[in-house]
Amino acid sequence: MTYVEDRSVFDKPEPQPDFVGKYGEHPDQVFDVFRGGSQAILLIHGGYWRPEYDRKHLRNFAQAFAKLGYTVISIEYRRIPGSPDSMVSDIKDGITYLNNKYGNLIVIGHSAGGHLALWAAENVKGIKKIIALAPVGDLATVDARDLDKSAAREFLGVPATARPDLDPMTLSLMGIPTTVIHGELDIWVPLDIAHNYVQRKKVQGEPLNYVELAGIGHFEMIDCDSVVWPHIVKELSFQ
Repeated sequence: MTYVEDRSVFDKPEPQPDFVGKYGEHPDQVFDVFRGGSQAILLIHGGYWRPEYDRKHLRNFAQAFAKLGYTVISIEYRRIPGSPDSMVSDIKDGITYLNNKYGNLIVIGHSAGGHLALWAAENVKGIKKIIALAPVGDLATVDARDLDKSAAREFLGVPATARPDLDPMTLSLMGIPTTVIHGELDIWVPLDIAHNYVQRKKVQGEPLNYVELAGIGHFEMIDCDSVVWPHIVKELSFQ
């Protein structure tokens, strides 16, 4: 029997943030804020870097963290196929701006947002902790296998091997405590992508914790009503 991913998280209501701020002049250089406590969490949404996916699908997820007492910022960024530098530039500028405003951030990224979170470790200062949920941690393999209709090639505009500066496999975590959480049944970012990344980081002696969840796919990672949620909350407690 073919496994079908649980996409029910997309049917959940999208609560409105307490306010929407901006870190630049482009319409996509904005962020949602859900007010909570003194420690801030930055969320980076996924969608294989494509423009049709935005931060709104994380609003229910963001509100759940705020209810735990965190201030939650969900960042938007330009998603221009073939222009990866605009995306990573926005992530860098956004994290820098928000770090100055809210203090050192815990960064949580899902899927392509997990890729951007892992990229940020080496390229952006002031990150306290990273939790990468089903991250695209191995761009070269994702590109070579044409996953999700050549998503990596569409994102990069060139073969992944031409942009090692954007591949988490070649980048350092810079000593930032990092957790990767991945589902066994993920069909969008298959489990071996996580295994490739984790193995590489362990060989490099990076500060990486890995959590693999049986019976879990891709989208349960951002569902606060799924069995994944307690694992994320547990990782947050180790600050």
